[in-house]
Amino acid sequence: MQKNSRIGRHIVLAFLIFGISLILILGLSLVIALKSSEMHILDVLRHTELKHIQKQGEATRLAGLFYSIYITPLNELSSLPEHVRDLPQGTHEVMYDNQNYRVLVEHIGDMCFTVQINETNIQKREQDFVRVIWSCLIVTLIIALVIGWKLAHKVIQPITLLSNQITTLSKYPKRFLDISEFSDDEIGDLAKVLNHYHHQLQNLLIREKEFACNVSHELRTPVTSISLAAEVLAGRPNLSAKEQEQILRIQRGADEMSELIETFLVLAQIIDESTQYQYSCEMEPIVRKVIEQQRVWLGNKPIEIKFEENGHLKVSAPPGVLSVLVANLVRNAFRFTKRGTVLISLTSDQLTVMDTGIGIDVFAQAQIFKESVKDNLGDADRIKLGLAIVQRICERYDWTISFESTKDQGSRFTVLFNSI
Repeated sequence: MQKNSRIGRHIVLAFLIFGISLILILGLSLVIALKSSEMHILDVLRHTELKHIQKQGEATRLAGLFYSIYITPLNELSSLPEHVRDLPQGTHEVMYDNQNYRVLVEHIGDMCFTVQINETNIQKREQDFVRVIWSCLIVTLIIALVIGWKLAHKVIQPITLLSNQITTLSKYPKRFLDISEFSDDEIGDLAKVLNHYHHQLQNLLIREKEFACNVSHELRTPVTSISLAAEVLAGRPNLSAKEQEQILRIQRGADEMSELIETFLVLAQIIDESTQYQYSCEMEPIVRKVIEQQRVWLGNKPIEIKFEENGHLKVSAPPGVLSVLVANLVRNAFRFTKRGTVLISLTSDQLTVMDTGIGIDVFAQAQIFKESVKDNLGDADRIKLGLAIVQRICERYDWTISFESTKDQGSRFTVLFNSI
């Protein structure tokens, strides 16, 4: 809406600039033309009167409505009025007794011919004309402002309508643009194109959701079978410790696969978004369970595992999704730490996983949330970190993930939740 308002202001501003420019150009042109014509007419008038008097050769002073002509011997110039007495030959602008005069002085033989024209009234008319120009400028600006505002409103209205409908589509994806509200113009054509692509996108999403549902069903069936088979095996008597450990590993793997399937369904938005706030999961038991599940990555490495709970954290998300998020962070810490410490801590609104592992080099940090990054040793093989899934989960629930890492010193990943 703010961008639309800027477009409207640009339209109004364009009309104002056009109106100002037009009036200034016309006004200045008229003033210059008027002044030039006035000077030309006055000069012609002075020369004409002067020639007429020279031919007549009578009277020493003639007076008209707005002009005076003096014919004086050169040796009697003192008899002339004070303001023209000492003027040399030529044309002069003189102000005397609050009156403006244009004076022509010519010496012919032993006579001085002086033609004086009173320009005061003419200049007053010029000032009146300039005032008219300014008045026209103000009126034109007002008219341009009104026309520009109305035109901007007319131009922006369909754009605003289209923007509002598109905003509604983001909240209700199954709806479509109401083409009937648009005229048969460029905006209407744009709305039709957007509607067409939205329809195609909806069909594509429906097909993807159907495919994801089918795949999840096909995956859940064997995972459930594996989990049930592991339970049956675990119920057998006289199992050795090694067999029990293997069965337990199978059960953990089946549970992780089930949680991963649930996470993919959430990311694909197959699960209804309204169910998100039906969950209220305690993070502490989930983190402890994940730590035990991922211990297989530690092997015999001299690593100290620390878990600190510095606040009570509850999160609105399915437990399977939270398990996948924590598991990816903890698994990476266990995998890429050869010795030292891995610290997992909880506060009232965030989860932090910190290790003293190999760290992440600067190049890899720039692409850390992609599907894979090159390892720090520069191998051509690519190490799947699973952080792309972590980032997508955070985006899905409007959480924030950040990290700090130094090569050969370790990494620190922090997830900031919208806690309950």
